[in-house]
Amino acid sequence: MQTHSNTTIRNFVSLPLLDLPLRPSTLAHLLRCGFASTGDVVHALNMSTSTNSTGIDANQEERVSSNDRSCVTHFAEELGCDASKAADYVLELDDAMNSVGLPKVTTTNESKDSPPAYKTAASILKSKRVSATQTIHTRQIVSFCMPLDRLLGGGIPLSELTEIAGLPGVGKTQLCMQLAVDARLPAKQGGVEGCTVVIDSEGSWCGSGSERLYHMATSLVDHVKGSARRRAEAKRAAVGDGGPLALDNLVPEWFTAESILEGVHIFRVHDESSQTATLYSLPRFLLEQEEKGNPVKLVVIDSLAFHYRAAGSAARSKNRYTKNSTTLNNTYNLTRIATFLSGLASEYELAVVAMNHMTTRIDRNNTTGSGTKLVPALGESWAHSVTSRLIIDHYRRTNPDVPLTSDAKELRSCTLVKSPHKPPGTALFTITDKGIRGANAQLEELQQQQKRARIGE
Repeated sequence: MQTHSNTTIRNFVSLPLLDLPLRPSTLAHLLRCGFASTGDVVHALNMSTSTNSTGIDANQEERVSSNDRSCVTHFAEELGCDASKAADYVLELDDAMNSVGLPKVTTTNESKDSPPAYKTAASILKSKRVSATQTIHTRQIVSFCMPLDRLLGGGIPLSELTEIAGLPGVGKTQLCMQLAVDARLPAKQGGVEGCTVVIDSEGSWCGSGSERLYHMATSLVDHVKGSARRRAEAKRAAVGDGGPLALDNLVPEWFTAESILEGVHIFRVHDESSQTATLYSLPRFLLEQEEKGNPVKLVVIDSLAFHYRAAGSAARSKNRYTKNSTTLNNTYNLTRIATFLSGLASEYELAVVAMNHMTTRIDRNNTTGSGTKLVPALGESWAHSVTSRLIIDHYRRTNPDVPLTSDAKELRSCTLVKSPHKPPGTALFTITDKGIRGANAQLEELQQQQKRARIGE
């Protein structure tokens, strides 16, 4: 399994300097000289010169490498100050980035003569095939809902940002709870054997949510052990072995409901600021968990839209200038967070699932007949930033011709509307006491009959 250290060069995340805990004098000087983000600083540091730096005292030399000292010289020229003052700024930026769990600006320096890194499509495909036979990194997180797993090609993919949108009460949190439990599935049983981080903005995971997780975890353990026992008995019968059945060799001893819940780490956030701060502090927590031998394979944000929509509602009560400013600021922040989450998923080889609300938009083509339509919230910029988008709805509401049976009342549809590697489609599932399960064969057959009837018309 791949490991990370604090000295590993990572994909650098550029942040506005206004978002970092810098001294006012430092911030004012950097902004006045045209440095608006950490990316601007890194660009200046990477443009190293052959002139050796001077004027850096012994204490600074202990924290600034020889390669970085030459970069500080150019940075000092940009700021119009001496090298010692520029080194102070660099060290302060490093401390600020470290405080939010992100790489220092001095760890991303590369020679300006280095060619840009690239890979051919053939090499990417070859490495993916090799890793698929040697590691578990390319596995998906299964949902134990066969129609949904089939729709997604095996489950929620790792290294990607997936959005799950839907109306209130449709089952978004239930599905994510099932994924959080399934992320602990042992590698022997086809799982990713990882932990889960939950950013809980609505409070759904606290209180009674833990009881629901425990019921799902108990059902998962019983299912895995029962399945392993049946396979072992069938294999023993085939070879004529009458010895005792050793179940411990098939399912790890640690795989219990309690251990599954110990691998679900819940961060309760009460406003937009704490949500953003928690997200940007995740790299440090992920490294700590990895060093303990408990890598995180799933990050759930339930929901990303909650605090942003609350802030938008407050802005609408003010004048239109405040409203427009808040909307632009939210769009900027969401795009930046989406970029950060996508990089986080790719760098740490985990799945990021962000839940979203639905909102009403004017239907200019009047396709619904009512003049409005339901679409995921957070706007088009966010929609373009996610890798895959799933929309969950009540099957009864979208298919009024379905007979009103008890099964149809509880039936949900999950539609894949955006994916770079899978065609659009719809999967049916139900929410049971044991968790998320696929729809029964009769209802799936009913769906096929309705499709054939519409084609016949």
